[in-house]
Amino acid sequence: MASAQFHVANVGINTVVTVKDSLTYLTCDELQRTFDEVTSKTRNRVVLDLKGAPFIDSQGLELLISLHETLANSGGVLKIACLNAVCRDILVVTRLINLFHVYGDIAEALRGEA
Repeated sequence: MASAQFHVANVGINTVVTVKDSLTYLTCDELQRTFDEVTSKTRNRVVLDLKGAPFIDSQGLELLISLHETLANSGGVLKIACLNAVCRDILVVTRLINLFHVYGDIAEALRGEA
């Protein structure tokens, strides 16, 4: 499954969703649809690869919180990997860095025990 803004790949028990653009009000609806499709297949361990996302706006942050809560409520986990300095700073300033499981790279996220 792939779209213009996201690429999805199953890696063992995890699903890796690669973001290809900023996570903003322009892309949130498509990410929500992608997420809904992934979780409809009972896959509840999602790694969000943000290497291709130069920026996250407030709607993107709200969606990340919603995705995190949805997965946590179903016994799953949302892991975030490959944040650039700007996106990491946004999570730090908003104090959301402590809410999410954040990893430096995909391999670390796939190994992570969250």
